[in-house]
This record gives sequence, structure tokens and C-alpha cells, in this order.
Amino acid sequence: MPILRSLIQTYKQLLTAGQTVLDDLPAEALYWRPPLPHHDFNNRSCGEWLITMAGGVEYVINGLLSNYWDYPAEWTMRETLSTPGHLQAYFCDVISLTSKLETTLTDADLPKIIYLPNPRQTTIGELLVERLALAAQHYGQALALARLLTARPR
Repeated sequence: MPILRSLIQTYKQLLTAGQTVLDDLPAEALYWRPPLPHHDFNNRSCGEWLITMAGGVEYVINGLLSNYWDYPAEWTMRETLSTPGHLQAYFCDVISLTSKLETTLTDADLPKIIYLPNPRQTTIGELLVERLALAAQHYGQALALARLLTARPR
């Protein structure tokens, strides 16, 4: 299997797994945050972890497709994606965008050097792998919190 196709397939599987988390999560628990004894900026709700995952994927793919390197803040706010249904629709949009990347790039594009706005240079392949690893981490955080929220006392 070509490398790019494998990466894109893994992105789609991760996004689909995020949708499954949403299916299993009660709507009232979407933005619930566990209480912590001290202020922690990583104290996110399950919905926020999922938005961060999909938003990061969208950021990288939009950057590669159109050189638009701006984080999708406006339409990925908790107020905009206030229900599991809205978040599901957003995931579908990101999956569709991921499919566009698959039709635009080939394995020959992966070693090409790109310059990010932060300023940093990297290759397309490195950027896709880095974002995939970060998205997987965000998914794992969302999944762990969702399991905590849906656990039944014995």
C-alpha cells in the first residue's frame, strides 16, 4: 500500500473512531470537565479533545491543499459545535477534506520541503506523521474521558 494512502486511511480511521466516541457519549457529558485539585490547561472535556483532534487535522490539510495556515478557530468553538450532532457533521467535513488531500498528493510529494508560518521547514511526510501522532494523542484523551464518563458503577 502506498505510504500516503496508508496515512490518509489512518487519519480517516481516527476521525471515524472519534465519531464512535460521540455516538456512545451522552449529550450532556459532551463538555463536562472532571474536577481537578489545581488549575490545569489540559483539563479539557471529551468534546474539546475531539474538536482539537479534528481541528488540527483540518489545519494541516488546509495548509497543504491551499497554503491556508490558519487554525480553524471560528467554526471549531464549543459554542458552534454545541451538540454531538454538530460535532458529527464537522467530523464528516474533515473526513471529506482528508479525501481531497488523497486525490491531490502522491507519495512523490511526501519528501518535498514546505515552510510553515511559525517559521519552520519540514517535509510534507513529516508534517503528516507529526499531526497524525498528535491527533492520536488527542483521541486517546477523549476516549479515556468518555470511558470514565460512561463507566457504570458495579
